[in-house]
Amino acid sequence: MKKRFSYTLDLSYELCGNNFKEQDVQIYIKDIMQTEVTTVSSNSTVGQSETIMLNTQRPCVPVVDDQENCVGVLSHSDILRIRTAKQDVSATSVQDIMSRNVISVGPRSSVDHTMQLMLDNGIHHILVISEDKVCGIVSVIDIIQVDKARTFDPFADPEPLANAH
Repeated sequence: MKKRFSYTLDLSYELCGNNFKEQDVQIYIKDIMQTEVTTVSSNSTVGQSETIMLNTQRPCVPVVDDQENCVGVLSHSDILRIRTAKQDVSATSVQDIMSRNVISVGPRSSVDHTMQLMLDNGIHHILVISEDKVCGIVSVIDIIQVDKARTFDPFADPEPLANAH
């Protein structure tokens, strides 16, 4: 199951209850990353990969070679570009459209470093790689939840709920 900091109050209470200051608490990516990662083969077609992504509800997937080494990333945006160009997804190779510039962090990277890397590169997901193998993935939502928990003040007045439109 995906490991998430879904209980902001619990984490915040734990941090505040132990008298930690925000700057004293170092949370590592290994503590928040999703370890169940769906990958696709670099030899697969865009159509095959698209089906996997849709069935697993993954907005992006690491692309791996025969040795399970990460060689790229495939996103819904990459697939959308192919579909917009009216190219045949069943005849297009993942290798032809994947992003080869893989932006990643290691399991012992800090949340702050990862947050800045995601902002600097305009990405919503970042791969966690150890010894050329994908061991996890972190989304911007995971980062926001941790950052919110670190800055949560249990004694502050509650914020009014926003209306969803």
